[in-house]
Amino acid sequence: MEQREKVIEKKFLYLLEHRPELIRFKNHTTNAENLADLLIGNRPAVFHDTSDWNPDPKAMQDVIGGNVPDIVLRSSRSNENRIYIEVKHDRPLSGGVADSQIVRYFLHLLAMTTKVPKQGLQDIRRGVLLCAPSSWFENLGNAETWNYFLEHFSGLAKAFDIALGEVDADSLST
Repeated sequence: MEQREKVIEKKFLYLLEHRPELIRFKNHTTNAENLADLLIGNRPAVFHDTSDWNPDPKAMQDVIGGNVPDIVLRSSRSNENRIYIEVKHDRPLSGGVADSQIVRYFLHLLAMTTKVPKQGLQDIRRGVLLCAPSSWFENLGNAETWNYFLEHFSGLAKAFDIALGEVDADSLST
């Protein structure tokens, strides 16, 4: 199972580097249609499967704990983590429905970043994305957790300009 997630991550990272406009959002809460829309021409630092993504691991320990998003995009302009991406193939999100890892990533991003980090500079927009094959979203347990997240956090996300969205891993082609 984990190997298949690594294949998805590899495709995602390749497109991030070469064609971010091809990483399109489905079931999203933003006017951004793809990853390029969130990046706004900025080239982020990429943290892939490393705890180095968290510049202050002692902050928000009850929320983030030892969780590590699969991919984190950090702005070189503000030095803030701006986009958290979780990749799944078969496995469900960890945690419960109300405190799943995607909820935790959202709360961490909201608390640790600012909507406009530096006045006058166009920075990467914030986002929490879940990249998985369409079959993952069709699984009832996965759908319940994901839809709970969207239903309960989309209003807050819109208020603070944080994009929430899913990326269909089946559509990622390199």
